[in-house]
Amino acid sequence: MKVGQSRVGDATAAETLDTYSHLWPDSEGRTREAVDLVLGTAADALRTARSS
Repeated sequence: MKVGQSRVGDATAAETLDTYSHLWPDSEGRTREAVDLVLGTAADALRTARSS
C-alpha cells in the first residue's frame, strides 16, 4: 500500500485506501493472487541470494 500511496502522490496510506478501496471488492481473488505472486517471487529471490 505504501508503494501505491507514493506512486499516486497521496499523503497517507489511509487516503489511498479511502480513495481506491472500491476497486478491490470484486477482484479480491485477483488481488490476493497478485500479492502472493509478488511476495512469493520476493521470497524466492531472497532464498536464491542467500544460497549463492
